[in-house]
Amino acid sequence: MENNDIAWQSELARRARIYEDIEAGDRFEGTMTALDYTGMTVLTLVLVVGFWLWGA
Repeated sequence: MENNDIAWQSELARRARIYEDIEAGDRFEGTMTALDYTGMTVLTLVLVVGFWLWGA
């Protein structure tokens, strides 16, 4: 049981270091930019219009 506790504490420390590294940077990994939102909006419109035309 103690080995699990030590392993879990090591894992928590590793995760904390990762989050600290991310926070220290200028940009968070995985955050979406205006270009990402524009692309999603265009793709959504294309799919909606495409399926609407297909079903008409």
